Amino acid sequence: MMQADTPLPIYTRQRAVFDELMVEQMRSGDDPAVVAKVVVAAATDPRPKLSYPAGSIAARVSVLRRIVPARAFDKSIRKLNRMTS
Repeated sequence: MMQADTPLPIYTRQRAVFDELMVEQMRSGDDPAVVAKVVVAAATDPRPKLSYPAGSIAARVSVLRRIVPARAFDKSIRKLNRMTS
């Protein structure tokens, strides 16, 4: 993960939360082969779609995005990503 050359102190706490979240997600994420298959499918699709969710969580988020009201969806994504406000 890249770090800013001169990080702003006001974001120190949130940056630490985000870094911890990224480490957890990298540890428990889908196998790269899952993503690779989706990339190949997207690259070779004769009628490409706008998006190709890769992995079980991405597929669920894609479905929820279509059926859950925007405000509720955004709130749940913010909670999932440990964003404070």
